[in-house]
Amino acid sequence: MRTLIAEHFAPWSEKARWALDHHGLAYSYREHVPLLGELLLRLRTRRPTGRVSTPALVTPHGVLTDSFAIARHADQIGRGPTLFPPDHDAAITAWNARSETALAAGRALYLERLTHDRAAKVEMQPPFLPAPMRRASVPAADLAIVFLRRKYGIDAAALAVADATLARELDGLREALAGDRAYLLGEGLTYADMAMAVTLQFVAPVDTRYIALSPAARAPWRHAALAERYADLVAWRDALYDRHRRARPAPAGAR
Repeated sequence: MRTLIAEHFAPWSEKARWALDHHGLAYSYREHVPLLGELLLRLRTRRPTGRVSTPALVTPHGVLTDSFAIARHADQIGRGPTLFPPDHDAAITAWNARSETALAAGRALYLERLTHDRAAKVEMQPPFLPAPMRRASVPAADLAIVFLRRKYGIDAAALAVADATLARELDGLREALAGDRAYLLGEGLTYADMAMAVTLQFVAPVDTRYIALSPAARAPWRHAALAERYADLVAWRDALYDRHRRARPAPAGAR
């Protein structure tokens, strides 16, 4: 049986889950907790050294530790229409690279907003904790933010260019969709669409039917200026989800 280790709110995890679900592949799900779950993630992915991250798909034949690799795996063994048409393979690879660039910039901006959002940090604590304990645990969230910044090399220089980097990739998406195209490549859904759609999670989070977040937890995901500037792309993303993504319940303990 396959096991997907992921963070239900993370766009990288969403890329992998969307591809797996599109192809009807069964898997068990394990929610990863940043910082606290690092050792367990190493054990599960059999990577004692080096950087480990989610999503990770544990299979009887090995571990896949990248959204793109997981999506290709699903495409090879799953059912339903391919997400990697051979004629568009190079273009899909290029769009995934653009997605990764946009997501890295979005993460830097999100963590900066989260740093200054106490309500979101309280809401992110495990829901089984009493409210006073969740409020008292905010320093643990601050430690997790520091850990993630170090893990992904988010320094002042990276933060300074993050807005421009994210906007550049969204401009490229807008140009490719000129003329109200429903899909980036051809007449149907490909992984390129999934990869770029999830980048908008760092601009305006998708409906909670698809990624469950409480109001307080949603707030730092929203980039108000870019949400207004790219309202057309947010609408494209929402329409894509409505056509091709089934609603799913939040994992136990998600907020």
